[in-house]
Amino acid sequence: MKLEEYLDVWTKGEAYEIIEYLAAAMVAEEQGLSEVAQALRTIALEEASHGARAVKQAGWIKDLREYIEERIREEKEAAVKRHEEASHHEEPWKTLFEFTARDEERHARILEGLLKRL
Repeated sequence: MKLEEYLDVWTKGEAYEIIEYLAAAMVAEEQGLSEVAQALRTIALEEASHGARAVKQAGWIKDLREYIEERIREEKEAAVKRHEEASHHEEPWKTLFEFTARDEERHARILEGLLKRL
């Protein structure tokens, strides 16, 4: 496997691990296992760091301004899609889609503020 292909598979795997570790941390927290939850969140952050180092070293983010502009577009698109998806589902999915759509909108606003600082 070529390096570029391996990096793509690796970083996608790391991203999925982050999601799973954070979900497991939520379950642990619900079960009153705060120390377990914190350990799982720490592992998730370390997995994120692994992927981030690979992305940085590979030079996948060449221009910070362009990267942030693209992320703003993608965050806004994700929000629209989540709002739309919410309209097709009952609870508890509707609430989850709406909650995450609002987060995506907030992320876009934060990124817009950062972009003004560049």
